[in-house]
Amino acid sequence: MRILIFATFLCGAAWAQVSGPFIGYVPDGARIRPLYGLPAAGAIGSAIDAGRDFSHIAISPQQNFAIATAADTGEMMVVKPGLSLTIINGAGTNPDILAISPHGSSAALWFPSLGHLQAISGLPGVSDPSPSVRTIDASFLNASPLAIAISDDGQWAAGLWPAGVYAFGPNNEVIALQTDPGVVALAFFHNRRDLALTTSTRVTSIVDIGGATQGSVLYDYSTQSLSPRGIALSFDNRLAVIADSAGRLVNIALASGTADIVDCGCSPTGVYGLGGALFRLNGTGSSERSSSKSELKLFDAAAGAVLIVPPALAETGGRP
Repeated sequence: MRILIFATFLCGAAWAQVSGPFIGYVPDGARIRPLYGLPAAGAIGSAIDAGRDFSHIAISPQQNFAIATAADTGEMMVVKPGLSLTIINGAGTNPDILAISPHGSSAALWFPSLGHLQAISGLPGVSDPSPSVRTIDASFLNASPLAIAISDDGQWAAGLWPAGVYAFGPNNEVIALQTDPGVVALAFFHNRRDLALTTSTRVTSIVDIGGATQGSVLYDYSTQSLSPRGIALSFDNRLAVIADSAGRLVNIALASGTADIVDCGCSPTGVYGLGGALFRLNGTGSSERSSSKSELKLFDAAAGAVLIVPPALAETGGRP
């Protein structure tokens, strides 16, 4: 395993004053912070003042916006950091889980008090269309899901319930998917209605949900017996990355069915796309195994490298 350290940039207290190429965003409590720099040279910038605090935040993998829950009203909003806040008309308030699609064009929300999912499609992209909202009744499952996911076209949502893995289609279709027992994380492929699912021992896929709905094994890591926290695909769908609670990362080349296993030296909260084959593994909190409470870990799946992003100098009193 190679660990590359992002050297810090000198950063001002204001977001607009931080220099260097833009990498993406990271949630930090009720705020959003930018990431600036290049591989082997970057830093976490100061928190962006959006004029509101947020209780839940999900960043688009395209890094051009976030969806967030307003902390004071519970309203769902599209946040373009430093630019605008827009309420999503028709979306419910105070969802318990947010999930955004692999390319950031759709999102799914879970409302435990109603047992409802909401599928939001047409989120900001190149043409910045107005989102549309579809409500899905999943109250018959009598529980909240462990995780939810949505396809880029917004037509299919899926979730992990105690009763199994279920998919919900655009015409009120409900499909109980045939999967391995013990699925703990799932993700849609980019721009496809195909799901990747992981258990503690292997990764499988279900292709063409709502059509052929065929399953296959992508990789078996039963000798490792992981505790997965999340799974995500690279933008070209060539690599799948699984992160487990102990910090092991399974980096699968899907064409060959081979994988490398590395240690991030952290406790991942999930696998969050930053574009291409770059992923964020945690936030800026203190759950990492290292002594730094603000150490952020990224994973470059194409290079097989774990990257450390330190806070900006302005956030550490000038200490590197």
